[in-house]
Amino acid sequence: MQRRFTRTNLSLMWMCLILITTMGCMSSPSSSSDHLTPFSHDEHNYSGGKWSPDGRWFAASIFPKEIIQLFSSNGQAVSTLAGCDLPGLGTNIAWLPDGHISCFTGDTPTTRRLKIVELDQQGYAKTSTQITLPLTPGVFVNDLGWSPHHFWLATLADSQPGEISPTLYLTDLEGHNLISPLSIKGEQLAWSPDGTTLALVLSNGDVALLKAKQTASGTLEVTKIRQLAAGTPVDEKVAWSPSGRWLVCHHRTYESEDYLFLLATDGLGKHVKLTSSITDGHLGDPAWSPDGKQLIVSRVSDGALMSLDIAAVLKAKGVEP
Repeated sequence: MQRRFTRTNLSLMWMCLILITTMGCMSSPSSSSDHLTPFSHDEHNYSGGKWSPDGRWFAASIFPKEIIQLFSSNGQAVSTLAGCDLPGLGTNIAWLPDGHISCFTGDTPTTRRLKIVELDQQGYAKTSTQITLPLTPGVFVNDLGWSPHHFWLATLADSQPGEISPTLYLTDLEGHNLISPLSIKGEQLAWSPDGTTLALVLSNGDVALLKAKQTASGTLEVTKIRQLAAGTPVDEKVAWSPSGRWLVCHHRTYESEDYLFLLATDGLGKHVKLTSSITDGHLGDPAWSPDGKQLIVSRVSDGALMSLDIAAVLKAKGVEP
């Protein structure tokens, strides 16, 4: 499947601009480098990844091989999963609430299918099944994710092949629509820890929060509860804190300091700066571990996965997780 020209493709541009950005930035850095350590110890290039709901596993895709690398929570490489189509930013991996992992398989002329893989206790593929999703074959998929506590799959995909028409689909474990597909100018999504609220990164830099509630008929009722002024690019991932109080967002720029920051989800606009490109390098693709201890990020210069001791950083800043 053809990829759009996304942030993954911009990595070389980032690398060229890192030195210029570092030398040209005059703002005072807020260093987290003392709490930043390597998570992956191979030489693969990763675009971030996703935690399993229980925090036991971390799944990331090896770019450009479209192979899923499974890590234990301490960064040990456990197993690899092949046979997946990983469009978008290369991280179209989705964990089910029961610990299964899913990814797209190749299109057929008439269907778009999602493979669901059961893992054994050692993290190796045990069995797999497939479901058909109500997506038009050949459409570009930006992101997808299962609710941590419900078998609700959120997918952001174009409605027509070759047409930039991002649409939100919410489907069940059988691939049935739970809502009428919703046209929305967004590319990335993240479920809240309680599995009821979707954060959608919009093209204007805001993050919309949508609440999903199951009706008596089994469908979902989706309402927008607020829109947060985040100033984050539409192709940047956001990550919820385990408490649901914060979203990790990315201030990305080629002209000044680049950093990750916390944005309060209550709509009051509180920001807390976490990293600085001056001291920590350019970091992106945040994923907050369910136990609240680690924030896994990818380093732009070489695609390595890094672990930020987020619990220690917030304690030092006097911020409630």
